[in-house]
Amino acid sequence: MPVGVCVITGFLGSGKTTLVNYILKADHGYRIAVILNDFGAELGVEKMLVQQDGVDGDNASRTLVEDWVELNNGCVCCTVKGSLVQTIEGLLEKRKEMGEKFDFILLETTGLADPGPVARELWVDDELVEEDGAVLDSIVTLVDASNIEKQIEENKEATLQVAYADTILLNKADLVKAEDLERVKARIAAINAEAEIVVTTRSSVDLGIVLNQGTVAGGGCGRKPYAPASSVHNSDIRTVCIATSGFLDGESFQNWLEDLLWERRNAEGGADILRAKGLVYTAGSDKRRVLQAVREVYEITDGPVEENSDEVMNKLVFIGRNLDEDALAVGLKSCVARD
Repeated sequence: MPVGVCVITGFLGSGKTTLVNYILKADHGYRIAVILNDFGAELGVEKMLVQQDGVDGDNASRTLVEDWVELNNGCVCCTVKGSLVQTIEGLLEKRKEMGEKFDFILLETTGLADPGPVARELWVDDELVEEDGAVLDSIVTLVDASNIEKQIEENKEATLQVAYADTILLNKADLVKAEDLERVKARIAAINAEAEIVVTTRSSVDLGIVLNQGTVAGGGCGRKPYAPASSVHNSDIRTVCIATSGFLDGESFQNWLEDLLWERRNAEGGADILRAKGLVYTAGSDKRRVLQAVREVYEITDGPVEENSDEVMNKLVFIGRNLDEDALAVGLKSCVARD
């Protein structure tokens, strides 16, 4: 089974490095590789930040191989050299040589990064998603409760980071009043109603909440175009949820989805989908399938065993701009297989 990659993103000052420090030092029982972003790499800024507070202190058992540092708790820290995919492949190869395997790989992006291209790169590389490779598991976004409203207004990256998230850590909650915290929650939910919002202070969180989101359990992939992403702006990003009962015709559903993700986004006023996910049933299969999509890249994998197999309900969530809920619902319903 491939190793799950968790992308940690968030705007400048949201607490990403504090979370990384916790992961590298805490006795949490996970074997995690942490890949630091390369912003300020020439000055060694990121490396200095994660080495403070004893991480780079008298740790006699750590092994340094190039930019690879292994710590007492079994975690590994490194920086991106070359492409992201090459860095991950290098980590996996070194671990394989040692006869061990990571539980997870965490990738910290820069505070100004759009996580969409990062997710696409992890999906598009065919060698990376092989059985013994790595696969995108989740996107976790940290937000500064005291500054996120202003950041959303002034920076499209802050909005995109919220929109793409599976889990949102509403950090620095101790710096705002209770009523302000509730207002911020509502503002975030208006952009991404499906992400789990976890209130934190100093980036302290149970890693079981942010890891193992279920993507790793799948194995299949959707077809992937190599088209450039469209321009995305702050305004009108929202969440739309649709559902329909009955088994879907697999080919019809795939054609509808690809038209939605690939063609309509380029049309004037067309739906600009940043993120899509859901559960679907296709005719001829008794398995529930899981859909995950980031912009024009998608995958459909076998889902977890369901508790109530008698209910056949397809449920999809779209996050993006220019979303027509009625048209999306009609489109999904048109994919239901005819008897």
